[in-house]
Amino acid sequence: MNGDTNAMELDLGSVEDRLTFSFEKTFDLQTPYGGSAVVHATVVANVERYENRYDIAVNVAGELRSECNRCLETFAMPIEAAFDLVLYRGDRMQPPSDVTEDDFVTIPVTGESRYDLFPRVREEIILGIPIKLLCREDCRGVCMKCGADLNQGACRCEGKGGDPRWGTLRKFLNGEDKT
Repeated sequence: MNGDTNAMELDLGSVEDRLTFSFEKTFDLQTPYGGSAVVHATVVANVERYENRYDIAVNVAGELRSECNRCLETFAMPIEAAFDLVLYRGDRMQPPSDVTEDDFVTIPVTGESRYDLFPRVREEIILGIPIKLLCREDCRGVCMKCGADLNQGACRCEGKGGDPRWGTLRKFLNGEDKT
C-alpha cells in the first residue's frame, strides 16, 4: 500500500489565524494477532494559531479491512478517532496546564514549518482496534475438524465427541466411571 508517511503534513507557515487541512490515505497496519489490515482513512485537521501556539483538533473516519479472527472471512469495520494536539514553535517548555504532555509538541523556531500528523493518526487508529477482529459479534467461526464455515450452517463431521481431554469427566458425569 501507500508507504508515504509525508502525506499528512501540516504546513504551519500557511496558518495565519485558522486553517483546515484534509487528507485521504490508505495504508497497512499489523493487527494484534499478527495479521494485517488495510486502512482507508479520511483525516480533517482544524488548526488555530495563537502567536507561537497551534491548537489542532483532528477527526479521523474511514474503514479497516481485515480477516475475521474466527471465520477468516474478509470484512470491513468502520473506524473513528478524534484527538487534540498543541504545537508550540520556540524553545522547549513545559506544557500548559490545560494540555497533557503527550498532546504537547515543541517545534524549534529554526526548524521546518511542517508537522507530520501520520504517526499520531496511525497510533489513534491502532488504539481503537479491538483485540479480536470479528466480522460480527455472533460469528461462529470454523469447524476445528473440517474447516467448514459454521456461519453458513452446521458441518457434516462425524464423531463430534468434543475435546478428548474432557473424556474422563464426561464418563464420570454420565455414570460410566464406577471406581
